[in-house]
Amino acid sequence: MVHEPSVAVIGGGIAGVTAALNLAERGISVSLIERKASLGGNAQTVCCKAVGGVCQLCGGCLLGDQLAALGQATAIDTHCRTTVKRVERRGGRLLLSLVACSAPETTLAVDAILLATGFEHFDAIHKGPYGFGLLPGVTTGEEMERRITLEGQSAYDDLAGKAVAFVQCVGSRDEHLGHGYCSQVCCRYAIRLARLLISRAPDIRVSVFKMDIQSSGRDMLPSWRAAQDEGVRIVAALPAVIRRNPDDASQVTFIYDDPCVGEPREESFDLVVLSTGIMPRSDAAETGDRFGLGLNRFGFFDARPDGISTLVPGVFLAGSCQAPRSMAESLAHAETAAETCYQYLVTCQMTAEVAS
Repeated sequence: MVHEPSVAVIGGGIAGVTAALNLAERGISVSLIERKASLGGNAQTVCCKAVGGVCQLCGGCLLGDQLAALGQATAIDTHCRTTVKRVERRGGRLLLSLVACSAPETTLAVDAILLATGFEHFDAIHKGPYGFGLLPGVTTGEEMERRITLEGQSAYDDLAGKAVAFVQCVGSRDEHLGHGYCSQVCCRYAIRLARLLISRAPDIRVSVFKMDIQSSGRDMLPSWRAAQDEGVRIVAALPAVIRRNPDDASQVTFIYDDPCVGEPREESFDLVVLSTGIMPRSDAAETGDRFGLGLNRFGFFDARPDGISTLVPGVFLAGSCQAPRSMAESLAHAETAAETCYQYLVTCQMTAEVAS
């Protein structure tokens, strides 16, 4: 490698933007490629969950900070509405065939690729007994965050005096669906959203139905304890079915096994929030084939033990395309991925200089 090194970062979410910034700060020429019209990915709809002006460390502000930094970067060439059609190795470099909207196909030559293609939210419609898509009183954590992002923290103030239930592990830790992994984020956002609802309407009644609570992450344990102090009710059970309340069409009714009494119970709520998990992208296999990557047993991109390097020289992973991660964790993973990618480029540069 006798030229200035360059990297293609595929995916413009929080991980891709972070990796691009890190590499650019090291003097690497970066092409940031995003298939959608704007950058941000799933992080665009993560709402601020500050309670009474006090930050809950949910990570909702991280994307804005990174995009602001990106606007000041000069060594990053951003390509939105662009996809990678083919990848081939030629003369020690990686050639990407890019397609941007209806424009002619172009070729980009780089020395390394960093994949940060993100994830998809579990589609709750696949949990038929929970009534998502049929019952207006059933929503998802993703939809709640999206609405708060658009309308502000007052979006659910009309729930004052009413009953709300969060249902955990929807699409995660479910062997029947082939998703035997924890998505890492669902407990965190549910507890923080519950606290936000109560801070806005102290007379709201919030219940969280769970198998157990994932208490890892930034300041999660204090949030978990504070939620219980603020009146969040924790139920060690998951509903078997959610149906319309026959006595009040505006409500939905849970049927669940109460482990405390050892028998089924029914309970009605004005709103049910399904805490849906992180899924590998539906096109992960196709993308993997394009870049020469395999998938692990859950459908995320397979990596070496460092969780970043792949079996393909010069191809690295960042963020939730490799495993479920929160925004803060994806950012940290992307920083480490950029460091790993940079060290690879340095090694290649030194090898080329010795050979010449």
